[in-house]
Amino acid sequence: MLTSKLDMKDIGLTNVILGMRIYKNTWWLNLSQCHYIQKNLDKFKEDENSIIRTSVDVNLHLSKNTCDAISQVEYLQIIRSLMFLMNCIKPNIAYIVNKPSRYTSNPGKNHWKAITRVLRYLRYSLTYRLHCTRYLAILEGDMLIGYLILKI
Repeated sequence: MLTSKLDMKDIGLTNVILGMRIYKNTWWLNLSQCHYIQKNLDKFKEDENSIIRTSVDVNLHLSKNTCDAISQVEYLQIIRSLMFLMNCIKPNIAYIVNKPSRYTSNPGKNHWKAITRVLRYLRYSLTYRLHCTRYLAILEGDMLIGYLILKI
């Protein structure tokens, strides 16, 4: 119907939409943002050899920075990228992105430590995907997160 009204062509099934890569067959569907994460890790020059298996450092307490801001523009860019990831496919990083995002007006060394930790955790969880099967009403994700969905 649309082709009769509009000038368009069918390019087939989609495999990337809104930064998410879609892997599917008749039994399951996987959503991944590994290419988006990798692009951001390369952009922000995060070391390839440093990974961290946990996302939160309980000993690192963030507070208002009283010194000069350190690379505020780059800090904002990283926060924006992490928030996009958090909203699309990685809700498990919401807590650890929320903390340093409170200090975007004047980031200090500890704030950068927190952001670096998030990036290193993302490198560790780079291959994690959201997995949805055809017959179950459960969407499985990385770590301990499971999402209940109504209809598949």
